[in-house]
Amino acid sequence: MTLIFNTLRIPLANHKTLGPVQELEYLGIMLNSKELMAFLPTDKRIGISKKLSEVLAKKSVTKQVLLSLLGHLSFAGRVVLPGRSFVSHLLQLASIVPKLHYHVAINSDCRMELAMWDSFLQSWNGVHLFLNSEVTSAADLQIYTDASSTVGFGGYFRGEWFNDCRPAELNMNNRSDLSMALLELYPIVVAAMLWGGKWSQKRIRFNCDNEATVHIINKGRASSKCQTINKLIRRLTLLAMRYNFIILARFLPGVHNGIADSLSCFHFQKFRQLAPAAQQLRTQCPLYCEVTQI
Repeated sequence: MTLIFNTLRIPLANHKTLGPVQELEYLGIMLNSKELMAFLPTDKRIGISKKLSEVLAKKSVTKQVLLSLLGHLSFAGRVVLPGRSFVSHLLQLASIVPKLHYHVAINSDCRMELAMWDSFLQSWNGVHLFLNSEVTSAADLQIYTDASSTVGFGGYFRGEWFNDCRPAELNMNNRSDLSMALLELYPIVVAAMLWGGKWSQKRIRFNCDNEATVHIINKGRASSKCQTINKLIRRLTLLAMRYNFIILARFLPGVHNGIADSLSCFHFQKFRQLAPAAQQLRTQCPLYCEVTQI
């Protein structure tokens, strides 16, 4: 390449020219072709965390400060792909005022999203392995989840399984803002909490017969006024960021999901017939407060 450019008398900036290497910086992101990973330089990661803490400590900030923070989070999103969806609310908040020196209040939704990023950055080493380019069906990975409209919920992954009664907080008789979308999303989050560490680098697509759940998962955030759904999608995103995977969903009416369906309805005889290699003892489910916390 250098020979060709010299022959054509095209000038090159030598300080920006590198020979064959296995690690280089591209647009501020370090790329390693040997380990197949991308990472943020330490000083940039610390700088983002510092700006985030400064904003969280205030009740309001100028539009300029908020946009600056958004720029840093968008930069981190080049490495942490699941986190990209959680800057759109901040962009909407910044658009409320026209001038850069005008103040905007850090509302509760914004604060929760910033807290999610802060929680992630506090424990992240700045490194993420490249995600697989292909999308893998959850069924091919033997991941099944389901929620019953009347009894409970359940999930299965390569012999491990869980099921439990619906938490009292999700009692449809007591909460008018809940829907089947919430009930379907809940066991997916529980599965990610229990087994997400084994899904690293995967792009996993769930087949779901609830269109609202599919929309929420694919969007990566909830526009719903249901605060419980918002908490669950934030929790799922945080898990995806920590364990380096992406969850997608596809609407499939009447999808066959016998293993998880039998678990959610406590039909253990049917479950054993469908999954004879399953472990004898269930995996303990986390408490509701653990599932919905950041």
